[in-house]
Amino acid sequence: MRPIDQTIRRGIFADRVFSIIGWASLLFCLCMLGLLLYSLLSDGASRLSWDFLSSFPSRRAAAAGAKSALVGSLLVMLITACTAIPLGIAAGVYLEEYARKNWFTSLIEVNIANLAAVPSIIYGLMALGLLVYQFHLGQSILTGGITLAFLILPIVIVATREALRSIPQHMREAAFALGASRWQVVRDHLLPYSTGGISTGVIIALSRAVGETAPLVTIGAISYIAFLPPSPFSERPWLPATNAQRAIAPNAQEGPLASGLDDMARPPHSGTIEVRVRPAQGANTTPVTTTLAFEPSMSIEDLRAAFDSVEGLSASLTPSGNLALAADAGSEFSLANDTAGLTRALDLDKGGGRYGPVEWAWSPFTVLPIQMFNWLSRPDEAFAKNAAAAGLLLMAVTLGMNGAAIFVRARMRRRIKW
Repeated sequence: MRPIDQTIRRGIFADRVFSIIGWASLLFCLCMLGLLLYSLLSDGASRLSWDFLSSFPSRRAAAAGAKSALVGSLLVMLITACTAIPLGIAAGVYLEEYARKNWFTSLIEVNIANLAAVPSIIYGLMALGLLVYQFHLGQSILTGGITLAFLILPIVIVATREALRSIPQHMREAAFALGASRWQVVRDHLLPYSTGGISTGVIIALSRAVGETAPLVTIGAISYIAFLPPSPFSERPWLPATNAQRAIAPNAQEGPLASGLDDMARPPHSGTIEVRVRPAQGANTTPVTTTLAFEPSMSIEDLRAAFDSVEGLSASLTPSGNLALAADAGSEFSLANDTAGLTRALDLDKGGGRYGPVEWAWSPFTVLPIQMFNWLSRPDEAFAKNAAAAGLLLMAVTLGMNGAAIFVRARMRRRIKW
């Protein structure tokens, strides 16, 4: 037998062995996935219903639902997508098409590749120190979304660069030969042709983020939430008299202080604030609006006297030196149109009016994985069925996103004509 024939046969044999190993690995993974799905279905299928999707968590397993966790997961992923996708694609395009190839860009590329393998808990610790403690974003949806965006940003960058590298070089050269600028080449040729690969990488990165728990637990995501974030432009609830009296520290970061209040509680700048008091006759009663003017030179006693002068509203200083506001019995009050910055400086909750378009981003949150772990930690075995049902929801979301990635990639490939 000639040497060339032996080489060909060895190559064919190696291809067959590799094909068999590949199919065996695929079947093994499918079997494991099937067993997991069967286990979840057998435990949680009975709990999957509209009531489960539309109910808040409860101390009773039969009445508990995943509404707040499902909405929290969707909103966190919205922030993650809006942060990671544009930044990741822009960084990938710059590194691949604009940046000079030198030691500095090589160092950046190595670090991006390393960041993709960093454990997720490290991103949680970084977000805790940077976003929560340094930028004071709190344990909010915004913090959770940005944390997960940090986590998947290297994946999006790498996917973008690989998609751009798959485009033949002659496409760039032909466009440059016709007088196109670099940005025109990127906008009209490279990005459209690489959309399939970029979309696949983005969706796979998001499907990884949707199941993450460690970084969100690190930044203080709550495991039990029985409310939803405020809807954009929805009506802001009024503060009833029974709940309106609250001791508010002049400085929210340092807590109640008994001394130095004159300096701590001064208005940040000159301005006005509208105090609206709604009498107790009914919900449809027109509120009475009083506009108060403030100056930075005013002391905490001046602030108390100004609020106390509003008819139907009383203001007092607590023994610890905090400002407390209360409406008359049965009445309600709200604060609006604050140009002096008092509601932020005194950490007073506004009431009445309407929420802004993105105020929901500062609300506390929970997500499906955290809700699952919370249910599994309960001694009642009935909560395990709720956890299994939540696992089915999470797996459906993940498989749906991966299926969307396969569909987008296949569709984009059919549209490309070199």
